[in-house]
Amino acid sequence: MMPMPPTDLLTQAVEIVRGELNPSLPVSENLRTIWAAAAAARDLGAVDVIETEFMALAQECGLYRELGHHAESTLHHIIRWAMLGQDPFGN
Repeated sequence: MMPMPPTDLLTQAVEIVRGELNPSLPVSENLRTIWAAAAAARDLGAVDVIETEFMALAQECGLYRELGHHAESTLHHIIRWAMLGQDPFGN
């Protein structure tokens, strides 16, 4: 039997979330999805790597564009709160 190739759990997490993001949903719902996914993935890599991966995902799925000129700061805020285990939505 051949050994399984190494698995990058962060990449797998990002791919799962990619399927949950939908441009037809409200921006706020997609932001919550990114936040929840980043919070769940916070032990899967270094903070800067996780932030880079989720920022790239937001760009690829169109969320960055939908947020407009505040996209970068909003996404940094959401992801950093996720890394701290905090809920920026006040829940």
